[in-house]
Amino acid sequence: MGASFTVAQILEWTSGRLANAEGLGSSLARIAVTQPAPLAGSRESDCAFFFSKEYQSELLGAAPGVLITGEPFVAPLQASGLPLWKKTAVVACRDPYLAMAILSEKFAREISSVAHIPSDLATRVGPAVVHPTAIVHPEARVADGVEVGANCVIEKGARIGRGTILYPRVYVGPNVEIGEACVFFPGVTLYEETKIANRVRIHAGSTIGADGFGYAPRIVDGKPTGHEKIYHLGRVVIADDVEIGANTMVDRATFGETSIGRGAKLDNHVHIGHNSTIREGAILCGGVCLAGGTVIGKFAYVGGMAGIGNKAALGDYAKIGAMSLVDKDVPEGGTSVGNPQRTHRDHFKAHAILNRLVAERDRKKEKE
Repeated sequence: MGASFTVAQILEWTSGRLANAEGLGSSLARIAVTQPAPLAGSRESDCAFFFSKEYQSELLGAAPGVLITGEPFVAPLQASGLPLWKKTAVVACRDPYLAMAILSEKFAREISSVAHIPSDLATRVGPAVVHPTAIVHPEARVADGVEVGANCVIEKGARIGRGTILYPRVYVGPNVEIGEACVFFPGVTLYEETKIANRVRIHAGSTIGADGFGYAPRIVDGKPTGHEKIYHLGRVVIADDVEIGANTMVDRATFGETSIGRGAKLDNHVHIGHNSTIREGAILCGGVCLAGGTVIGKFAYVGGMAGIGNKAALGDYAKIGAMSLVDKDVPEGGTSVGNPQRTHRDHFKAHAILNRLVAERDRKKEKE
């Protein structure tokens, strides 16, 4: 176990306030936490989090050293009579979810071997460390502080920036460019000409830069007789601070670029079709599938298993519900839910109408 953190440190990092200082009294000085933990079953060495009514039943029996919560929950906690009000340092934050993210980094430095905080990686010094089973082409350039794991392959013309980590079996194709402080987990494949900026994390099994799905049908007498492959000659460009989950595929452009903007986050099992553009800060949840030429606007949100049709465009800050099908453009700040495509309001309005019709049918059956 790593270092312990005091209440004073947590208050500083989260910009929170100690909501129950009077109730704690002299016991405050003894509180120190060593790890984050679920609220249920938490103990005095734990830092736990409470920012949703869904978890209020877990407060019973919880006894963390520190509880991070939101301002609206302070008064109910004080009135609850729970023992933790006099034993736990209750830290009230304007945005407790953001506070959790901030604290997760602090704890990660102490207790995780795979966190690889970007600011730490960027300052690594000394020559690159290359596993003896790795193959590095003599014309590849590997900067100081890089770590190359077992059975990695780095091809001719590839360039890898300072502090980047390649876990075992990462393949870096010809002329791939990788910036500083990136992390590539086991089995990541980067096809030729892929360009990746700084502080990018790509999780196990993901493939960046494979051919898009493009075939020209051979038509004879009005019927297809074969499929002629369209060779994809573009590339993938990924900006700073992008994170890509496990087993996600980003196809190279037919011509030009498939691009992922700064700070975008892609979950596991996401498919990005050729020539798609994902702009800054967009969120794509697990199982999302983008057809070729799709545009996802800044800070747009696409729920899990949603499908976006060929060349459809989502405006900035648009929101797409889970398992929705989108085949038409969605405006800035707009919503789309379900299949067929509807706005959030129209989707639930249609459900309400359907429910009334079903209820009316049932009443008629009862009268017969």
